[in-house]
Amino acid sequence: MKKLIYIIIAIINFCITNHINSQNLVPNPSFETIDTCPYYANQIYFASPWFQPCKHFGNTTNSSSSDVFNSCDTSSTLVGVPSNAASFQYARTGNGYSGIYGSSETSNYREYIEIVLNTPLQVNRKYCLQFYISLADYSGIAISNMGAYFSVDSLLDTTFYHAIDYVIPQIENPNGNYLSDTVNWMLVSGNFIASGGERYLTIGNFHNPQNTDTIHTSYPNGTAYYYIDDVSLVDCTGVGEEEMGMSNVEISPNPAANQFTIENSQLRINSIHIYNVLGELVLERIANSEKVIDVSTWKAGVYFVEVETEKGVVRRKVIKSTMY
Repeated sequence: MKKLIYIIIAIINFCITNHINSQNLVPNPSFETIDTCPYYANQIYFASPWFQPCKHFGNTTNSSSSDVFNSCDTSSTLVGVPSNAASFQYARTGNGYSGIYGSSETSNYREYIEIVLNTPLQVNRKYCLQFYISLADYSGIAISNMGAYFSVDSLLDTTFYHAIDYVIPQIENPNGNYLSDTVNWMLVSGNFIASGGERYLTIGNFHNPQNTDTIHTSYPNGTAYYYIDDVSLVDCTGVGEEEMGMSNVEISPNPAANQFTIENSQLRINSIHIYNVLGELVLERIANSEKVIDVSTWKAGVYFVEVETEKGVVRRKVIKSTMY
């Protein structure tokens, strides 16, 4: 009987730990909860507790230039969903999302969004972050340097909307993986080990113009404006690719001239997304669809494969080779 009790207690503790670890530490993660329906730009603070870390004009309300968009706005063409002043984009989930200027070729102008986490991060614990972004149609450039910085104190200051380039983000989209898709939502994700006590999360581009990885689009201006949706931060300590069965995601052959196959012997594959080096979606497959990918007509080069399983997303790089 005593052994049975110990087993039951162990099972309960395991379930509690995994439930806690899977909780999203970001409040209002998809910008659905709004204090007031936005009716103009610069109102990210309506999606409380999100705010812009700037009080150049005295406080975050007067100084806000970051935006929130919601389908409740039907009286203007500025901040509605899907149609608004920056583009036409449906929310990835729900009815809302946020928006910030990620870069400008002609100035050091930047916008960020910041939030206080539900609980401070614990020392030496591993945390996994992901959020989705989409480039607005009216953007003349696309960048790769979108990331996230975790801090004990807020990055709030009184300087005009400048690049916060004096910190190094713990999580950042890799150089060369340009976030240029204006139709689909692109995933930015990563993990890091907390120093302990981090309470604030700030999202944006933490590079000055000279160090921002940039490509031009067909639109004639020098700015990059991004929508942001579905921000998630969970304690994933002890959960790696091995534990999740995600290390068994295999792509073969690689390099591939005509086709390659994506396989995972342990987990069900829910979806497959493949991007080129410009960050453009070139292929999407849903659950139970064909996992043999025909690349015979693709340009030779590097492609990025995102495989979503029931345990999370794993990324692989595949090379399309020329035929001999």
